[in-house]
Amino acid sequence: MAVTVDDRHISLSVRDLLHAAPRPQMLSSFPLPRRGVLGTEAQTKLQRQKQKHFGLFHTEYRVSRNYSYHNYTFSLQGRIDGVYKLKNRAEIEEIKSVILNVAEWKKITIDKFPQFLEQVFFYAYLLQDELEGIEVKTYLVLINLINDTRRTFTVSYNRMTTEQLLFRRFAFIINNIKREKEERKRRQALLAAIDFGLPERRPQQERMMEATNAVFANGGSLMVSASTGTGKTAAALFPAIRQAFSRGQKIFFVTPKTSQQNIVKETLSPLTEQGLDLHVLFLRASEKMCANPVYFCHESFCPYINNYHDRLDESGLIVLLLEDERIITPEIIYEQAVKRTLCPFEVSMDLSIHCDIVAGDYNYVFDPAVYLRRLFRKKDYSDWLLIIDEAHNLYDRGLGYLSPEVKHEQILSLIEQTGDKKNKVYQKLWQALLHINSLFAALDEEGLLHFSGQQYFKTDLNPQAWSEVFMEYEAAFIKYLIFKVKKKILFIEDPFENLYYTLRRFVQTAQFQDRAFVPFYNAEDGGILKIQCCDPSHYLSQRLEGFHAVLAMSATLAPMPFYKDVLGFEPLAAETLQLNSPFPAANRKVLIVPDISTRYKDRLQNYQKIAEVIERIVALKKGNYLVFFPSFDFLQKVYLFLGRVRLEKIMQKPGMSEAQRDEALGRLRNGDSGHLLLAVMGGVFSEGVDYSGQMADGVFIISPALPRISYERELLREYYAQKQDLGMEYAYIYPGMNKVIQAAGRLIRAASDRGIVVLIGERFTEEAFHHLLPSCWFGPKADMEVTRNYETAVKKFWAKFQS
Repeated sequence: MAVTVDDRHISLSVRDLLHAAPRPQMLSSFPLPRRGVLGTEAQTKLQRQKQKHFGLFHTEYRVSRNYSYHNYTFSLQGRIDGVYKLKNRAEIEEIKSVILNVAEWKKITIDKFPQFLEQVFFYAYLLQDELEGIEVKTYLVLINLINDTRRTFTVSYNRMTTEQLLFRRFAFIINNIKREKEERKRRQALLAAIDFGLPERRPQQERMMEATNAVFANGGSLMVSASTGTGKTAAALFPAIRQAFSRGQKIFFVTPKTSQQNIVKETLSPLTEQGLDLHVLFLRASEKMCANPVYFCHESFCPYINNYHDRLDESGLIVLLLEDERIITPEIIYEQAVKRTLCPFEVSMDLSIHCDIVAGDYNYVFDPAVYLRRLFRKKDYSDWLLIIDEAHNLYDRGLGYLSPEVKHEQILSLIEQTGDKKNKVYQKLWQALLHINSLFAALDEEGLLHFSGQQYFKTDLNPQAWSEVFMEYEAAFIKYLIFKVKKKILFIEDPFENLYYTLRRFVQTAQFQDRAFVPFYNAEDGGILKIQCCDPSHYLSQRLEGFHAVLAMSATLAPMPFYKDVLGFEPLAAETLQLNSPFPAANRKVLIVPDISTRYKDRLQNYQKIAEVIERIVALKKGNYLVFFPSFDFLQKVYLFLGRVRLEKIMQKPGMSEAQRDEALGRLRNGDSGHLLLAVMGGVFSEGVDYSGQMADGVFIISPALPRISYERELLREYYAQKQDLGMEYAYIYPGMNKVIQAAGRLIRAASDRGIVVLIGERFTEEAFHHLLPSCWFGPKADMEVTRNYETAVKKFWAKFQS
């Protein structure tokens, strides 16, 4: 439990009093959090043996007492692994697990574990008070998970020495409370001297700041849909810092793409330059932070993590970075860590607990497999504020997190690899794999009997059967891990470990007995069993409710009821705020070019027509133009007809790197000849990119970006049709039109920007799509026009500024 302070009453557990434990070195062969589970299993096994043979043995024995110290009352509680209640004395056994090779195990002494000894002594002190002062003997039991052996150490308990230690820890806690109060006063004074002024006054931004200030101060959740150029980042961060900085709270700012974190840095730099004592950490994925030519986290292979914790402490790097830097970027961490042969990613993880603001990908908060357990291991993380940028992306991410799959080919390959191995370790794996294979065989038989000729079919998943085969595989896998440690075997890509994580995610998701989770089988492609999550809202809501306050913001949280529903904000009674563009409507012209069908069946005959519209409009004014398509295939087909366009063409390609994207943006920023950028909606050029100044004079949007029809997408349509009769809207139309509006928002980024938005496709005139366009396009000074005479309309618009 966390230490809680209510006036002069302090509640805490024995663990909160312990000496800081020497951190164990990383052992990648034991995938976390499995290491902790192994220890618990070993402890439970021993406790059951004791109960079976000794009726006087009590497991998980709870103790709690109140103690007065310097006008404070400490409510101290704990849970002892084992207690013998004898006639004239009590005996305590505290059970701990370690991972040590045979040589280290033989030489082990208990003085290497001061935190374990302290825990035993504090338990003895509490138990002795509860039992009115009878004699208490103390023992420490160590279990080595490598060979499943144990050693029992008798430890000498002295009540007076323990009481002195206990009171020293009480004094330390009281001093910390006083220091925290002084630190809050210092921070309040510092905040008062900081200028949070903005470069220009924007009424929409001021409204947003009022709303965010209220939610950060009082708790709760807020969803803001505000047009591009509102200044959402400052409107979110400035109130958050004012509230959190002086109250000891922290801020997590999450984005769907790394590039979108640049605006956070730009927003906060003026504050740190004024002297605000604020530490901001930017996180990057472990693969991108790896200093090795091959990404493989194992201390036997990688010098950067070998004996990492000891060398980190000796280097003093954490203190050095906190003293020298306010805004700590991955580049800074990488440079300083590599100089000291330390793992850059692990250094960033260790820094995260010391920083006031942490910025990173959605995964660090929401992915059930990789979220930051050191920050969110407890359900209550109410000392954190959460800001979700580009929040419309969280829906697809949530679906992905909760839609695992298991491939039959993977199982068959491992069966083939293990079948001829005689070692018992591999035979256990082989047997577990055969049982998993039998479940796939049953699915293949089900397909032949009931769904002949169909590639996909829904199936009734048996969670119990999958849980049992996973437990069997897990038990064999643990033996395999121990075998690897003993034999010093290394695999850069261990297929057994990959399957373990795949099965674990699958079985965890299979426990959700809800119609929002639909299991189905793909009888082709080697056989794939998948659970399709159709509604991630319940899972997301559970994660969100642990924060003190949550802000979700985007330029396109429309329609708001849809996003409030699918992102899990509905149960949280979230406040909502929708703001129009802060810039003059006269600076923008929106055209819909009808009579051109962009439906899949009609595209072949219309590629040339689309290219002709683009060619004629860009010929009216030299400049930079962005053309966004719903897919790469559509883009490439239209590109073939753009040969007469006299602009330098830049074409997005699948898998384009950040460096390639930045090079393309540099050409738009610095070139004078005019460019035509061809890209896809929802990609690296259509979201989170600031086309400032003359980088964009016009945006073409070719068709609503409806998701491609697939079996999974049809399951979503079916689910929402049954839930609220909005199947097409939730599965296709709302996500597709969101990408359209995001792309259109690339145009006007400042009050001086001017440009045109051209929507090509007859669907934009249909009510199902038309009513989802931004309301500000339909105001009294409407700047939107549906016209076949698009050249005349564009000429008229540009002529306003020439005169």
